[in-house]
Amino acid sequence: MTQRPVFLHPPWMVGVMLILGVMSIIVGLTIDPFWLVMGSPAILTLFVYIGVRVALSWRLRRLPVEETGVDPGPDESPGDD
Repeated sequence: MTQRPVFLHPPWMVGVMLILGVMSIIVGLTIDPFWLVMGSPAILTLFVYIGVRVALSWRLRRLPVEETGVDPGPDESPGDD
């Protein structure tokens, strides 16, 4: 089964929004708070992207090995000498 992409937009478009979000936060906090309002869609995209990445990483850590499809390697228990 193939996984769906996190965002349905092209990856370059998501990257542009993430860069604009970071720039809006930096400029808004250092120069003029007006840019926090103007950049709010890009900032929201940044927060959603980070939230989805964190949620997916937590989910992958909790799944058993059989469901993730990742081979942990040879089983090395201390009694197998």
